[in-house]
Amino acid sequence: MTHQLAELKLMLRNNLFLDLDEHALRNNKPEGLVCSFLGMRLASAYQPIFRANGDVIGREALLRAASIEHGALTPETAFDLAIEEGQLVLFDRLVRTLHLLGYSNVFSEHELLFLNVHPRLLTSVSDHGRTFEQILHYYSVPTSGVVIEIKQSAVESDARLTEAVNNYRSLGYKIAVDDFGAAHSGIARIANPTRRYDSLVSNKDTVELDRVLALRPDIVKLDGAVIRAAERSAAPVIQGLVNIFHGIGAQVVIEGIETAEQLALARDTGADLLQGYHLGYPHFVAETRAQPMMGSSSRGMSSASSTLSAA
Repeated sequence: MTHQLAELKLMLRNNLFLDLDEHALRNNKPEGLVCSFLGMRLASAYQPIFRANGDVIGREALLRAASIEHGALTPETAFDLAIEEGQLVLFDRLVRTLHLLGYSNVFSEHELLFLNVHPRLLTSVSDHGRTFEQILHYYSVPTSGVVIEIKQSAVESDARLTEAVNNYRSLGYKIAVDDFGAAHSGIARIANPTRRYDSLVSNKDTVELDRVLALRPDIVKLDGAVIRAAERSAAPVIQGLVNIFHGIGAQVVIEGIETAEQLALARDTGADLLQGYHLGYPHFVAETRAQPMMGSSSRGMSSASSTLSAA
C-alpha cells in the first residue's frame, strides 16, 4: 500500500500537477484520510446503496468540507470557493482522489463507487474521465466499477451533455442521472396520484424525461422529493415511470428514503436500488467497517454533517 501510494503521488505530481503532500494528505480518526485545499479541510463519507433484497451494491462518495473561518461547508459551497479561485479542475481531481483512496482501502471490490461530477466540468473540459482513469489504474479499480453521477438538469447544452456522457461511456464508466424529478420539475407532478400518468407523458412538463431517455443512462436516481410527495396510492404512477426507464435498460434508484412507509412504497414501485437515511447514513471510513444494515436508523455522523449533499 505504501509503495502504491508513493507511485500514485509521483504520477499525480508529474502528470496532473497535483501534489498530495502539498495538500497535507494524512490519516486522521475518525474521518480517515483528510487533506487541505484553499484553507478547507476535506474528508470523504460514503452512503450505501442497496438492492431491493437488502444487499449493498455500492456506495456514493460524499464530500465533507470545513474551514476555520466558516466551519462546516456544504459541498456546493466548497466547489464554489474553488471556482472563485479558478481551481475547479484541480479541486475536483483532489476530491475524487480522496474518495478513491478511502474507498479502495476498505470496501469490497465488487461494490460500485458512485461519484458526482460538477455540472461546470461537463461543459468546460474535454476527454472526460481520462485523467481519473489513470488514478483508478493504480488501485486496480476498473472504470466499469465507477458510476458517474450527472445532474443533467444543470447542463443547458444538449450537445455538451451528450459529448460528456459519450466520453465517459467510451472509457467504460457507468452513467447515472442524479436527482431526476427534483422539486419544480414536471416529473415531480407525475407522483400526484390524482392525475393519470399516461396523460402526462406527452405534456411539455416531461421535457426532462425525454432528455434523460435520449442519454440512455445505466442508472436513473429518482429524487427523494418524488417519494416524499407520494402516498401509497401513487405507487402505480411511479411504477409507470420506473417501467419506462427499465424499457431502455436502465436501473432505477429511489433515493431520499427516510421512513418505513417510504421504503414500502419504493419497493412497491419495482425500483431496483434504494438509498436514504432510513437505510443507511453516510459514514466516514472508520465507521463503515461494520456494514450498515438496511433499515438501520443509527446516525454515524452528526445530523448537521449528514444533511450535506454530494460532491
